[in-house]
Amino acid sequence: MKIGIVGGTGFYDLVEGMKEITVSTEYGDAVVFEGKHAGKEIYFLPRHGRNHDSLAHEINYRANMKALKKLGINHVIAMCAVGSLNPDIPVGALALLDQFMDVTTTRIKTYGQYSVEITQPYCPDLNQSFLDAAKELGLEITPKANYICVDGPRYETSLEINVYKQWGMDVVGMTNATEAILAREQGLAYAVVTISTDLAAGTTDVPPDLDTHKNVVKDNHQKIRDLFLKTIELVSDEKPSIAHEAYERALAARKEKLEKMAAAKA
Repeated sequence: MKIGIVGGTGFYDLVEGMKEITVSTEYGDAVVFEGKHAGKEIYFLPRHGRNHDSLAHEINYRANMKALKKLGINHVIAMCAVGSLNPDIPVGALALLDQFMDVTTTRIKTYGQYSVEITQPYCPDLNQSFLDAAKELGLEITPKANYICVDGPRYETSLEINVYKQWGMDVVGMTNATEAILAREQGLAYAVVTISTDLAAGTTDVPPDLDTHKNVVKDNHQKIRDLFLKTIELVSDEKPSIAHEAYERALAARKEKLEKMAAAKA
């Protein structure tokens, strides 16, 4: 079984001896680190690039998700750093995403080939694997959180955060909705654990700070690493994910059009 892992820079040491490869796609190249754990092939993709040199709005999301698909991966687990709007998800706390709201306006977030159902954007089976892993490790994790995705690279105003809280959002970030949409369009079962690196603007007197953000991730690195390794051990491909089923329905609905597009390219 192949499993993709997407996260910020810093997971190159997830397992020993990971090998760097470059995957070329029609949308550009993506750097991936391959290795093995629990008898499974694993592929870590640093979403911001090898040296974390792309801000959220600069990430080549289409190349990233296409690269995982091209590697023959059908299951992807991811980590995102977020700002918390919910006092029950304090700094350093982990939460599983359940739903997202996308308010980005400046980025390409579709392959533009078909319409795909995304009522449940995150795979419930992968989410359960995360929960089971956390239980085995004795880690606390919020089982369901609502995520709002903003363009960035600026942080949010206090008014924006207060509005998002009224909408029922728990955490805010700049990457995940785009990634989740494209993962679904590629038929990738996808689930995300977030770590709160700060309290969002207007909920505290302490302003968002990149160094603090990095330090929180660094301080929790071992906890996150243990969670991902245990989750990889528990993930199964015995049955199709809702993402795989939605993808097959989307392909079937556009079968004739996609065949014509393929013939035109030949």
